[in-house]
Amino acid sequence: QRPDLYGKSPPGPYHILAGRECARSLSTMSLNPADVGRDDISDISALLEKLRSAMAPEEVREAVDKAMKDWRKKLNENYPVIGTLAKPKTGVFLPAPRASGGGAAPILHHARSFAAAPLASSPSAAPQGPGPLLLVSRKPRAYIQRNFLSPAECKSLISMILQRQEGSHFEKKVRAPLEVDDSKWSKEQRDLIMSVEARLAELTGGPMHSEETALVGTLTPPDRLLHEASVADHLGLHVDTNQAQWRFCTAIIYLSSLAEGLSGGETIFPVALPLSEGLPSEAEEQAMDSAGCLLDLGLEHTDKALKVPALDMKLSPAQSVKAVEAANNLLQAASPGGTGLRVKPEEGCVCIFWTRQDDGEVDRFSFHGGAPVVFSAGAESAGDASSGWKWTLQKFKEVPSETRHSP
Repeated sequence: QRPDLYGKSPPGPYHILAGRECARSLSTMSLNPADVGRDDISDISALLEKLRSAMAPEEVREAVDKAMKDWRKKLNENYPVIGTLAKPKTGVFLPAPRASGGGAAPILHHARSFAAAPLASSPSAAPQGPGPLLLVSRKPRAYIQRNFLSPAECKSLISMILQRQEGSHFEKKVRAPLEVDDSKWSKEQRDLIMSVEARLAELTGGPMHSEETALVGTLTPPDRLLHEASVADHLGLHVDTNQAQWRFCTAIIYLSSLAEGLSGGETIFPVALPLSEGLPSEAEEQAMDSAGCLLDLGLEHTDKALKVPALDMKLSPAQSVKAVEAANNLLQAASPGGTGLRVKPEEGCVCIFWTRQDDGEVDRFSFHGGAPVVFSAGAESAGDASSGWKWTLQKFKEVPSETRHSP
C-alpha cells in the first residue's frame, strides 16, 4: 500500500524490508542487511557499542524492547494482515555485507566501514541473473545491482563503443553516445540498446522518452603518469544536473572489471552517508558544508571553482575565496582514506543514484567523480589489453515532458 516507501520501481527508502521479516530492523532502527530478515533482539552488542557513550546498556535494551512493542501495535493498527512469513531455517538471514572469498568488494565506505557481499571467485562460474537491488547510501539515495548485464552483453556494448568511435584519437577518455537510431547498428545491437533502456526505466521508475540523452559509453585507460587514484588529479567532482532542469537520476553501468595489475577507477561520493544512523563525523560535516557552499554559489563542478576565473562565474573576490576553499575540501574528502562511498568497477554491475531531492533541489550529497585508473606498485606493464581497462555505460534519467507541469 506504500510503494513510495517499499516499492521496487522507483526504489523506496525501505525497499530492503519489503517481503522480509523486519522486527529487528525496526526495533533497532537499522537498515543494515545483517539485521533484515530477523525477529530476534537478544544480541544487540553492535547497538550497545554504538550508543555506549550516550546510554547505559540496560537503557538501550529497555528502549529496544519498548520499540518492538510499539512497532507491533502500530503495524497491527495500520496495516491489514494478508499472510504470515514462513520461518527460515535456523541461522539463515539476509547475508551480512562483507568482503571475503576471492573478490574485491565493489562498495566501500571510508569513515564507516561497509563492504558488499563477496564476488564469485571463479570466472567459470555459471551465469547468474540480476541480483537484488541493494540500498548502499541513504544520502544520496543510491543503489547497486549485480549482474544487471550479462558478461556477453557487456562485451557486445564494449564492441559497440569501439565501433562508434572507430578512427578517433584520445588521450584521457573515450566517450561514445549509443543512440538507438544510429545507422551503424544491426537489429541485434539496436535491440540490446532498447533492452538496457527498458531495464533502467523499470529500476528508476522513469519511463523511456525522446527528450532524454542517449546512453553514453566511456573508456578510461590507465594513466601512466599517476601512481595514486586521486580524483583531484583526474576530472574533479560534480553533480549530474549540469544545468539540466529535469534530470533527476543517474545510472552508471560497469562493463568491465579492472585487469590484474590495475587499481582505482572507483566512482567516489565523498559526501555520501552510510545506511547506519548516527551523528556525522567532523570530516563528514566539513564535506557536507563544502558541497552546500559550492551549490549556493551556483557551482556544480570543482573545476569551475579552481580553474574558471571568478569574473567568468560572476563571483566577488570573497566568494571566489570561499569557492576555492570548498572545492579543495571536497577533493580532499574524495582522496584515498577520505569520507563517503566508493563503488569499484565490477563487470555487469549498475550503480543508480538520485541527483535531486524530493522537492527538486539538487542533492549536495550526490557530488561524485571517477578516480583515475592507475598501475599497481610494480605492475607498470600490466593492463595493456583494453578489455581490462575501465569501461562504463551511463544514463541520465529525466522527467518526461508530459509530466513536467503535472500537479
